[in-house]
Amino acid sequence: MSSLNFFLPQYQSALGTVVHATPVVEAIKRTLPQARLIVASNGLPAQVWQGNPHLERLLDTPSPLNDPVGAIRAVRNAKLFGGEPYITLLTTGNERTKITLAALLAGRSQRIGFAVHGALLHQHLRFDPALSQIANNLRLIEAADITSAAAWPTEPRLYPSQQHSFAQQVLGNLHFPRIALATQTSATQRKSWPQQRWVELAHTLRDRHTAELIFIGAAAEAEAIDAIRTQIRFPTTSIAGKTTIQQLAAVLQGCDLGIMLDTGPLHVARGVGLPAVIIAPAWSPVHEWLPVDNPRYRILKNADFPPPVPEDYVIAEVGVAEVLAATEDLLASARPTAAAKDKTPES
Repeated sequence: MSSLNFFLPQYQSALGTVVHATPVVEAIKRTLPQARLIVASNGLPAQVWQGNPHLERLLDTPSPLNDPVGAIRAVRNAKLFGGEPYITLLTTGNERTKITLAALLAGRSQRIGFAVHGALLHQHLRFDPALSQIANNLRLIEAADITSAAAWPTEPRLYPSQQHSFAQQVLGNLHFPRIALATQTSATQRKSWPQQRWVELAHTLRDRHTAELIFIGAAAEAEAIDAIRTQIRFPTTSIAGKTTIQQLAAVLQGCDLGIMLDTGPLHVARGVGLPAVIIAPAWSPVHEWLPVDNPRYRILKNADFPPPVPEDYVIAEVGVAEVLAATEDLLASARPTAAAKDKTPES
């Protein structure tokens, strides 16, 4: 290894790819406590990295995808690591050629990672579809010649402690259990669960557990979420489109459980260790994005077929009874997070 300085450009367009890059910096700092790490980012990816204690600096720059000259200038002006040698690590989701070129032109470094044009890197890694997104990213550390006797961390992590007051505003009057629901995904993903099943699930959770339900999602999903909520005969809460990523993470940290589709907020929930029932589509391999063999999660996938996805596909093969059984299993064994956190001043 030629340096203890590491630079990570983070300009991913998908929330999950940003969240799944966070184990890289934790693994480096665990192995090399003296290492210095800088992330350059903006917009949504930067929100994921806010408050991360493993970073020396979170550098706010224009995105190379929109303003490559501005991004290069910002990194050059930052004088990374005081001019010392450094290694640039390009995680999955940053394969775009403009990002690779910006990393090349922003300063002299050893460039390792994923790219469309591998010749622009000193070490080019090809994505291995047999591995998860996280496992693919952790290959960067081995490529940088960092070795450890301990296992690398395999869970992503967010640090929303500065947003505790926002979470209190949302959750303060809600009793336990508090269950977060991520009912929507991108229309292009075809990962939906029938609307009426969400309604039936909500009523049963209320009847059996007097559960408080908090709907989460993006602003573009708020209308579809409200279409479900209007059919529910008790009050629910929606924060769809009303939070930053850090605020969402803080709210999820104060919940007891999530019931979620395979979508961006699920990865945020995973980043704060929230147990969850995951309703998974038949066409997506579970190992790539989901927490396989983790006792905090129940992954419900009752069919399996490769893409292309049928135009009319919904996850009809997963029933309400199965989701309820998995929910009750997790509620019985879940950590007493929310009640305990509300009593601690540092949370």
